[in-house]
Amino acid sequence: MVVVSDDVHEYAIALNDTEEKIARCPGRRADILEELQKSQKVFAEKLNHLSRRLAWINATIYSKEKMLDVYWLLRVCIRTIEHTDNTGSLFAFTPEFYLNVAMNSYSALKNYFSPSNSMEELPGYEDTLTQLAAILAKHFADPRIVGTDIKDSLMQALASYVCYPHSLRAVERIPEEQRVAMMRNLLAPYEQRPWAQTNWILVRLWRGCGFGYRYTRLPHLLKTKPEDANLPSLQKPCPSLLLQRHMAELLNQDKEMAASFLNSVLNQLNWAFSEFIGMIQEIQQAAERPERNFVDTRQLKVCATCFDLSVSLLRVLEMTVTLVPEIFLDWSRPSAELLLRRLAQLLNQVLNRVTAERNLFDRVVNLRLPGLESVDHYPILVAVTGILVRVLVDSERHGIAQAASVLLSDPCFQLHSIQHLLGRGEASAAGADQKHFSLHTYTDYITAEEAQKVEKMLSFLTEESKQAAATTA
Repeated sequence: MVVVSDDVHEYAIALNDTEEKIARCPGRRADILEELQKSQKVFAEKLNHLSRRLAWINATIYSKEKMLDVYWLLRVCIRTIEHTDNTGSLFAFTPEFYLNVAMNSYSALKNYFSPSNSMEELPGYEDTLTQLAAILAKHFADPRIVGTDIKDSLMQALASYVCYPHSLRAVERIPEEQRVAMMRNLLAPYEQRPWAQTNWILVRLWRGCGFGYRYTRLPHLLKTKPEDANLPSLQKPCPSLLLQRHMAELLNQDKEMAASFLNSVLNQLNWAFSEFIGMIQEIQQAAERPERNFVDTRQLKVCATCFDLSVSLLRVLEMTVTLVPEIFLDWSRPSAELLLRRLAQLLNQVLNRVTAERNLFDRVVNLRLPGLESVDHYPILVAVTGILVRVLVDSERHGIAQAASVLLSDPCFQLHSIQHLLGRGEASAAGADQKHFSLHTYTDYITAEEAQKVEKMLSFLTEESKQAAATTA
């Protein structure tokens, strides 16, 4: 089914491209037009054959009756899991089969059946969705489940669940006690478990609320061919204000948990960004060698993953500082000042590495290597900007003064890194003709209000820098 569906998709794209080429073909090139028309005929015949085959599969294998059978199996597994969950410690002996079948059945219902057999028309659909959400929310961090594979599967299923509006609303419908417990588990220190999926879940709950964070695809990737619209990572932002509120309450009430969680996020950000910089140094050195050589595709993939992790960790920090700014700015908390200094240090390091003219980051981005498509200035600089705007513009006056003092006192602080955000960095003569990054060029992604806040932040830091220089002179 998947193979045939993919083939239909590929031939449809090929046919569409060929028809566009025919429309653009000049009349004097009859030879080219003839070859294009032959290709068009081949693609049309193949597409017609595959479409008939796909229709037959949908009518016989993925029929309404088969869909009801899979749905029945899903509900049986859910009831079995709920029953065994009430047995206490004996739940540890429940076969993994039931959890796996429940997750796979839901995935099949959502992805494999044709649109004519809508999942929403199934009897008790909303209640079943909520029951499955409760199972995922409770058991992804259940200490009674010790198998690594099944724990990873539960985490991935929950991560996918919060990407789609209808399933995210099901998570919001589970009892409040279970929602709070789920958020508490997501906020456990990252060092104690595999944390990448956890961080991604938090990012999805925030996406749509962050600074310039309303995109589905990165701005520089918009002109590429669209991928599968059903992929979790390509879903439109659907933030959960309810789960954000639970997160804010937990971090506000439990100061020890808040400190350990943020220290772990900062530690992982330091590691991920350092690994990324080290890898792009190796990639740049390999690219500049005179002899012909190839960069290992696995290395490129790991490099891009480290960059994506850095961006997502920065977004979690933005989420935290927006929801609970007092964690950093209320110095009556024992760890607030230390956390703010660590945050300022990391933000300055990221800015200096990414904004310097004709630097390592610039050169690697301009190489446009396959596998590094996600590596660009916009995602990481906008995430950093969101954090800075929150502490230097949107906070109370006392908090702004504290944040500015810590940021300016950091040895790594450079004002031109902030100026670079608006395209006002000091460009070298050699790079004067190059196109420079500026938030003003992203009018479809940055609102006028957000751009105004960055202007205000730059003016404020410029004035504070002058005063600091005059004081030390």
